[in-house]
Amino acid sequence: MNINQFKSGFVTIVGQPNAGKSSLLNRVVGENIAITSRKPQTTRKNLKGILTDDDSQIIFVDTPGIHRGKNKLDEYMELSIKKALEDIDLILYILDIKNTNYDIIKKDFDKIKRYKHPKILILNKIDLEDKKSESEFLEIYGLEYIKEIFNDVIMLSALKDKNTDELITKIKKYLPYGPMYFGEDNITDEPIRNIIAEYIRQQCLYKLKDEVPHSITVLVDKMIEKKEITHIYATIICEKDTQKGIIIGKAGSMLKNIGTASRINIERLLSQKVNLKLYVTVKNNWRNEATNLVNYGFNKKRI
Repeated sequence: MNINQFKSGFVTIVGQPNAGKSSLLNRVVGENIAITSRKPQTTRKNLKGILTDDDSQIIFVDTPGIHRGKNKLDEYMELSIKKALEDIDLILYILDIKNTNYDIIKKDFDKIKRYKHPKILILNKIDLEDKKSESEFLEIYGLEYIKEIFNDVIMLSALKDKNTDELITKIKKYLPYGPMYFGEDNITDEPIRNIIAEYIRQQCLYKLKDEVPHSITVLVDKMIEKKEITHIYATIICEKDTQKGIIIGKAGSMLKNIGTASRINIERLLSQKVNLKLYVTVKNNWRNEATNLVNYGFNKKRI
């Protein structure tokens, strides 16, 4: 590798909840390392996805959706976004093209305008777009206003893999020449236990209603890897006894449902049979307790 010809850098993905940040990350690295759902606050931590090819290594940083904080966990997520916008090479602001909350979007634009890094505006979900075009969107804000903030604009569909190759080409234009920071086969630096815990939390997001999924976090307590099967013991942590009952379900039906769906995804990730044992415990108001947040992996000092 000739460092004078090889480009590398860190690219932060920001945007409103459900804009498609995690879907885009999964698409470009070719693996589901970031969980997705239609619920807000699906992403809680910054997550790196690594794309390496013959002439570049792009380290994407997926961030929580931009929202107003209500508890200490929300404060952690807001700090995660702030940290992810420091010491980077490029900002991607991703926007659901059908999002018409223009006041909030403009506030986001005004915030990221302050950063001196190059910026690309991504108009996502064009597979769902109806009679709305890039020109119409730019007309709403004014082309000159967009040009003041963003170096490039691209329309794509992360879900349908439309124009993602063009996005990679645009990203490379703004990256410096530099070293390969990670091994060429690495697609993330996230520990496998954390990815498994998130797979389980994803099924909680899919299958549980109302506020329950937002009060949940998941810890993988133990993994025992054997030749033909991996035994995984994990705990779903919630905030109330009533929530515990909902998670377990009648005669354990909901917990079994969550476990079965999680196991299928984990087996695909590990390429091996998995025996998954799930437990549920209650930690009252854990999202507002600093000690619990640290114990569950939300340590502000380690962002």
